[in-house]
Amino acid sequence: MKPAREMFELHPLEIIYLTALIGGTSFPGLEIDLKDESGRNIRSLMDTQMRSLEVKGYLEVDFVGLAKVNEVLHRGIAIASSCKSYFCQLMHTNQLTCKVFYFVQDEVWFELEYQPESNTYKLQEIYALHELMYQVIERIPLVWELSDKDKLQKAINKEVDLETWVGKSLQAGAFITSLAEIQCITEEAQVIRELNLMIHEDQMWLLRGVEEDASQTTQSLSTVVNELCNWLQEV
Repeated sequence: MKPAREMFELHPLEIIYLTALIGGTSFPGLEIDLKDESGRNIRSLMDTQMRSLEVKGYLEVDFVGLAKVNEVLHRGIAIASSCKSYFCQLMHTNQLTCKVFYFVQDEVWFELEYQPESNTYKLQEIYALHELMYQVIERIPLVWELSDKDKLQKAINKEVDLETWVGKSLQAGAFITSLAEIQCITEEAQVIRELNLMIHEDQMWLLRGVEEDASQTTQSLSTVVNELCNWLQEV
């Protein structure tokens, strides 16, 4: 029988509260500025997060006020808040950008998926590297229908720089996913390597960075999958 997987749905401030509760100082990918808030307001905000987490069953507070976080959730927050680097997957269309973060420590993986419609994050454990590969590839549509095929073809045929070509392709309805490994050992996060994939119907292009020339030679599915898997294995 397949083991039940725990899924945690968290608001950004709940993640900040949990990070502070377990002794962390920051959480990658979250941009929340509380510097202008007074000490009283911050305490009120954190009390609200504690009560919300209790209602969800993610947190228990005993009669002396000691808080105990769900074991899996505690492990996920601890790994993310202490990691030296992490992966970020962005999925772009002309109307929407979705993002997923992947954190690893001692071969334990967690993914954090942003839900833009509710401004929440879904956190769950990934059991192995091969499951991470599946999660990344599963989020990439292998067939993408464009609203205006001629528009994209003109963008491809015209000799333009990579950034302009990608922008015009998005406007024509293309799908782009980017994978980046981000280093966070200093105050400013840095992208240390990146891989981009653009999909137009049954055509795919691998784009390795905006500074490089883009090849207009499409890639096969097997080539793309192998490239993604090899890229992810360089952990």
